[in-house]
Amino acid sequence: MSLIERIQAGDPEAVQEAETLLRDSPEEVEDSFELRRVLVKNYINWKGPRRDAGVSDLQRDTESALRHMRALHAVHPNMHGLTHQMSSLLIETGRHGEALRVLEDLLKAVPENKLGLRMTILETIAKVLAVQGVFDRAAAMYEKVFSSALAACGPTLDENQKAFFGSVLARLARIRVNTGDYAEAVRVIEEFPHAIDLTPLNNTLKRARALLRDGPPSQSPDARPVALDQLTVACVKHGTKYGADYVNRLYAMVRRHLPGNWRFVCLTDDPEGIHPEVGIIDISNNQFQGWWAKLALFDPQTPFADQTVLYLDLDTVVVGDMGFIADLKVGFYVLEHAFNPGYNSSVMLFDRTFAAPVFERFTKSDLDQLTGDQDWLEECMPGIDTFQREPVRIYKSFEPDLDSAGLAQAGAKIVTFPTVPKPHQISHGWVPEHWR
Repeated sequence: MSLIERIQAGDPEAVQEAETLLRDSPEEVEDSFELRRVLVKNYINWKGPRRDAGVSDLQRDTESALRHMRALHAVHPNMHGLTHQMSSLLIETGRHGEALRVLEDLLKAVPENKLGLRMTILETIAKVLAVQGVFDRAAAMYEKVFSSALAACGPTLDENQKAFFGSVLARLARIRVNTGDYAEAVRVIEEFPHAIDLTPLNNTLKRARALLRDGPPSQSPDARPVALDQLTVACVKHGTKYGADYVNRLYAMVRRHLPGNWRFVCLTDDPEGIHPEVGIIDISNNQFQGWWAKLALFDPQTPFADQTVLYLDLDTVVVGDMGFIADLKVGFYVLEHAFNPGYNSSVMLFDRTFAAPVFERFTKSDLDQLTGDQDWLEECMPGIDTFQREPVRIYKSFEPDLDSAGLAQAGAKIVTFPTVPKPHQISHGWVPEHWR
């Protein structure tokens, strides 16, 4: 079996052998192009949507994948598809400024008659702009995709075209929702000339309609300001993915940054090693695994001391004053995903009575049909509030070389790490400064 075949078969020794060969004796490599491409695929390790409920860590090394992709691009700068793949890895590793420069140069290089690739590049540029919070430019870019690409399509769309336009449409409508223009979000989707059945698009339309009809919960007369002395801060540790140190560090960070006489609890099946000041709620009989264990947060029988709950994923780093939540009225707040049109349940703030349907309406069929809890949350509660972009962020929405001053300037208070890397894997910069 060749070295490439061994890597494709998942042999970790072959990966190390290839790395050593490319580093020490590159002249001996017969086909370095193909070897690097296989290594990139190995490090990305994409196997489709996760079906393990997040019970284990992602085995993905995007930094190593990017290193090999840069080497490929240096030798083959005019391979446009390869350049676009490199831009995707730049985005995946948080290098949005570099990705934008690469994509804009690529767009200039791709001929006008390569419409499909040009539209893909434009969509990716818009995606980067949205992550950076430049929503007006991102929306204009998505509109440009529609005006250019639709004219070239026939009377019907094939499945690939539906997937492409559905994604663009969902992202554009999501920008309109997140900037408060619910009517425009509905109009953009409903007036699109082709019927597209795509979950993110359907969810976005459902969300826009709910908000247009009822308004966000924070604007309801029943919404109450958060009283920090009547607040439970909660986390969930179920299974073996995270140790007690993650709970203890999270508690220490909240204690440093959240004023008031709040309570901190951990819902867990194993309290060993958790700091004695952390309240324990036993969920050892919980029937759900991985991220589905978070459903216990919404169970009316869970013995929280307070009506209002702030939930934080264990892989969260608190970097600034959390007192901003006292200015919010609940309702229900959730984090909007920075990269995909949908919720991210890493940070949630909710009134227990308002949020109870998340638990009460859940069925076994939902578990079978959906990837994770945040998919169910969006389906069950489409019209809830989302946090403002500045205080609650996803790690990969930042550049990797951002320093503490830049972090503060960005207005971040809470940063969550839903994929890789995790906080313990980062040994430099602002993460270890705060994750303690």
